[in-house]
Amino acid sequence: MTFEELFNKTVEFKDFELLEYEKGFIRFKTTVNESDTNPYNKAHGGYLYTLCDDLSGLVGYSLGYYVVTIQSSISYLKQIDEGETITVTGKAIHSGKSTDVVEVTIENEEGTTAVKAQITLFNVREVDKI
Repeated sequence: MTFEELFNKTVEFKDFELLEYEKGFIRFKTTVNESDTNPYNKAHGGYLYTLCDDLSGLVGYSLGYYVVTIQSSISYLKQIDEGETITVTGKAIHSGKSTDVVEVTIENEEGTTAVKAQITLFNVREVDKI
């Protein structure tokens, strides 16, 4: 499976544009839709967490592993409005034999950090071993 196929399969949301992809680093952008918001028309925390979790899994894949999340921490720093375009960036800050740690940042249209997450992944198996 190519990275693009996995990206399209993993990211189950609408209107994503892959901006950068390399080993241990991925960046994409998307627009917050009405279905992604809470009753206050702000991006729902669960939606934002899912973006972070899905992206960290893709970073793990870029490192050569199928992974599962074993620990996560997320800070919601600024509200994001419906209709706002956000940039989501994931970077491996540790890559080991059995675990990886990915730092994920979500920025608003002004480039201000709105969400910061750190997700620890367990490497289930190498991508080429099915």
